[in-house]
Amino acid sequence: MSARAVRVFTLVALLGSSLASAQDASVRSEQEQADGPSYVVQRGDTLGAIALRVGKSQSELLSLNPELEPDRIREGQQIKIADFGRRIEHVIAPGEVLSRLAQRYEVSLRELVRWNPKLSPDRVRDGQKLVVYTRVPASRSESVGTPTRGKLMYGEPLPVHAGYIVRNRERSWGTRETVDSLLKAFTALRAKLPEAPKVRVHDLSLRSGGPIDDHNSHQSGRDVDITYFQKRCEGPCGLHPVKPADLDVEAQWALLQYWLERGQLEAAFIDYALQAKLYAHARAQGAGREELAHWFQYPRGSSASLGIIRHAPRHADHMHVRFVCDHTDPECEMFRVMPIHSTLATR
Repeated sequence: MSARAVRVFTLVALLGSSLASAQDASVRSEQEQADGPSYVVQRGDTLGAIALRVGKSQSELLSLNPELEPDRIREGQQIKIADFGRRIEHVIAPGEVLSRLAQRYEVSLRELVRWNPKLSPDRVRDGQKLVVYTRVPASRSESVGTPTRGKLMYGEPLPVHAGYIVRNRERSWGTRETVDSLLKAFTALRAKLPEAPKVRVHDLSLRSGGPIDDHNSHQSGRDVDITYFQKRCEGPCGLHPVKPADLDVEAQWALLQYWLERGQLEAAFIDYALQAKLYAHARAQGAGREELAHWFQYPRGSSASLGIIRHAPRHADHMHVRFVCDHTDPECEMFRVMPIHSTLATR
């Protein structure tokens, strides 16, 4: 073989090796993206050599891979090299920023970018899906006790949203489920009725729950006061008594319907005078007789103890929604047994 032929042969071999290495790297990258940090066994690898390469001890690798047989590793086998917890696909909510996302899952911005190579931190869009690995449980927040004698653990603040403004950030804490239910409902409302006015979210709970000024409830992260949607609002709809003729019944029902159809509400305290208009609109929109009877106190009278939507004194200027206890909150107590006229349960 001539010297030139040898050089060509060598070049082809090197190119092939480089392409193979690139393909291997690509395979590892895709598998890391799909299953978390891992190493793909190459020909001739030993567990000891792999441990040295990834900066782990053999015992650590065996702990991360209980099914692994140290003397029988094979080419192409995938070995987990780090435990970043459960893998989730997080959908970016309106107004959500990466710093809040990182804080929520207790990861760094650098890790988010590493797990999502196409991610541009300055150009996050609503609805974008991000892969996240986290040791944080599915729901760390917890509603403890009743709304009038309770507390909030690991609560989350209600973030900004195009559908509302928050009156007081210090009083805008809730369970993760409460916050998520609010965000998703307002997002669905804006998609359905983009011209709907903004409303004011007044109070949820304090950061750790417990007693809060001007309320007997709102102690456990499940209660929310929201002003009514009104036909003529200059800016966000304010806190003042609303007559049935002034209620934006389409927007008001769209918000309530989202929660009711998903079984997310324990109660919605709404002035009885406004219930008739909501009831008629819900029926016109196709709500069945059984649904109406389950959802509304109306037309059984303002003292009837049936219905999720029910009357409470001093609720002509805002509605007060209370979300159900989540299954992840074992010490949360429902409070619908309180008499309907009692201000203790509703304020």
